[in-house]
Amino acid sequence: MTSSLADTTASVSAVPPTASGPSPPPIVQLLPILLSVVRLSYWAVSLLLQALFAIVTPLYLLWPLTLQLLSPITIILTVVVHATVFTPCSLLYKTIVALYPLYVFCATACITGAVMGIFGRYIIVTILGVFVLSRNSFHRKTTQTQASLPANHPLRRRKRRSVRMQ
Repeated sequence: MTSSLADTTASVSAVPPTASGPSPPPIVQLLPILLSVVRLSYWAVSLLLQALFAIVTPLYLLWPLTLQLLSPITIILTVVVHATVFTPCSLLYKTIVALYPLYVFCATACITGAVMGIFGRYIIVTILGVFVLSRNSFHRKTTQTQASLPANHPLRRRKRRSVRMQ
């Protein structure tokens, strides 16, 4: 049994791949190209940084002297920026913070007034609509009863007649 198992595994591993088998994915072909591009770019960046470091190192020794020479300009620029940018922004912020409760109060009052006005108008229109309907029904009843009254009855309205002067 052991010999037949060894023969089977040897025969399976000895089978050559067929030409009609699946081809490798394209990423396998692109991987060596991508690796070479990454290595080349890493080498170029490191070379550029070494050259930059070689140029900047002597200037680094002059840095404290440069700062001392530029200190009056930096102080003047700091004062100007504080006077023109930071102070107005700070004052504006403090004013907004101080006036925020007033803003909230006025906004609440306006919204409440608008809501009360709209609902008040709706209620008045509804009430007047009910009165108009009841008044129209009253007039209809009286006109019907007046038509059924005799001509000389006191509740019957008189016809209006215009008097023209000639």
